[in-house]
Amino acid sequence: MKNTVYIIGHKNPDSDAICSAVSYAYFKREHDGMDAVPCRLGPVNSETRFILDYFGVEEPLLLENIYTQIKDIKYDKPLTVSEAWPMLAAWQLMQQSGSGTVCVSDSTGRFIGLATLGDLAKVYLSEMNNIGEYSIPIKNAASVLSGEIINYGGGRLGGNILVAAMSLDETVKRIKAGDTIIVGDRPYIQKAAVEYGAGTIIVTGGTMPDRDITDLAANRGTGIILTSCDTFEAVKCISQSIPLSYIMRNSDIVTFKENEYIHEVTNTMSHYKYRSFPVLNENGAVIGLISRRHVLDYESKNVILVDHNEFSQTVDGINEANILEIIDHHRLGGAITDKPILFRNQPVGCTSTIIYGIYKDAGITPPPAMAGIMCAAILSDTLIFKSPTCTPKDTEAARGLAAAADIDIDRFAAKMFEEGTSLSGKSLEEIFYTDFKEFRTEGLRIGVGQLNVMADLGGIKKELLAYMQDIQKKSGYDLLLLMLTNIVDEGSEMLWASEHKDVLETAFSVNIDGGSFYLPGVVSRKNQVIPPIMRAVRKLS
Repeated sequence: MKNTVYIIGHKNPDSDAICSAVSYAYFKREHDGMDAVPCRLGPVNSETRFILDYFGVEEPLLLENIYTQIKDIKYDKPLTVSEAWPMLAAWQLMQQSGSGTVCVSDSTGRFIGLATLGDLAKVYLSEMNNIGEYSIPIKNAASVLSGEIINYGGGRLGGNILVAAMSLDETVKRIKAGDTIIVGDRPYIQKAAVEYGAGTIIVTGGTMPDRDITDLAANRGTGIILTSCDTFEAVKCISQSIPLSYIMRNSDIVTFKENEYIHEVTNTMSHYKYRSFPVLNENGAVIGLISRRHVLDYESKNVILVDHNEFSQTVDGINEANILEIIDHHRLGGAITDKPILFRNQPVGCTSTIIYGIYKDAGITPPPAMAGIMCAAILSDTLIFKSPTCTPKDTEAARGLAAAADIDIDRFAAKMFEEGTSLSGKSLEEIFYTDFKEFRTEGLRIGVGQLNVMADLGGIKKELLAYMQDIQKKSGYDLLLLMLTNIVDEGSEMLWASEHKDVLETAFSVNIDGGSFYLPGVVSRKNQVIPPIMRAVRKLS
């Protein structure tokens, strides 16, 4: 298993989710020597893109899920051979390696079949008379006989195998055109075999045929192999020269691609009794053999969660992952791990504030780019220190990071929010999911999005409401909210879609008439929206 650690912010990432993942991955690489990779679980919004571009930082890797794939685990290296290989060479390779399977590839390297010791034994033990059906290359026969090719002839063995151990008269009676003749140092029979149309002559005992015989064979197109084997050994070896293309299994073979998920592979394996399954790369070449023992005992992918701890907000497949750490500033949402982990959860306005503290505790000054993105995340999450979630630690961290990044907080924040609140070219989906989080309480599925604005959105609000109502019905949400948080006025207009208006009226002590209502002074989803909704749900339940 590769020791990569994926550092992940929440779905529909905001600036803090992205910047925390990037800056903490940098810390882990520099301080701990960890192969840490920052990841994102959705597109980068316009505000975050401005931040990354401003400080020259690449956006994190887009992660679709954290399920373990074949490429993440250890599996057996394959024995890969050509389809033209003689059976004996394959058997010898298996004996040397201790493996009972060879994978067969064509001339382009693509996997076309496999052969096991059982497949080879079945052919070896079967009676073999007519070898013409196998079209054995003469070089295969010479290889297994440790022999020398004197004449190539037609280049292949064919016909029946005939051991010329009887008289000349009896021998010529049995020879048919194209047959393979095994003969010792008997020149008169060697010559007669050529004259009667033998396809190939295997001369045993290591004695070179006479020149007139080799010349005649060359003229007649008869192949000659010279071997030091005796006749009995030669007969045994011929069957072992059959190319693997005739022995291998090339149908009903279950193969896997290296990017397939282990849970799916395990399910497929359960339907077959095969011992090993070939693993192919994207070009169709075999790169390994995987068996049940590999998928029953493997290491999961390693992850660190930042800016969230609720599994409903994190990457798909988290239950299969090995969670090493969680760094967050939100409520505890029921994360479950199978062993103790490092969990930093602090009541501050931004996860980047916590991460800056980790840098300081380690005696590390973040480089300007890392300092800049952490400062920007704090300014975004705390609305330039105006949010009720903002603490003195956030303010102190932002000012220290701004100095390290050499930026003016007010001028930078003004430009950041200007870029971040622009809706130009965005679809309704992009606007609604700019910063969206889902949570569950008392059996209700609730989604709350937040969009920072600097002015009233006008007619687009009706379009957003219609979009939310459609999503609420199709996706099974009990309650959907979109906070249009005005940075200047320090309040939020709440667009809503739900059958639970009573929950909202109870939570915020308002009378709702229509698809929206305004909450002055409310700018924090974490502290001012989600907690009262949860209390209202419990009260009404």
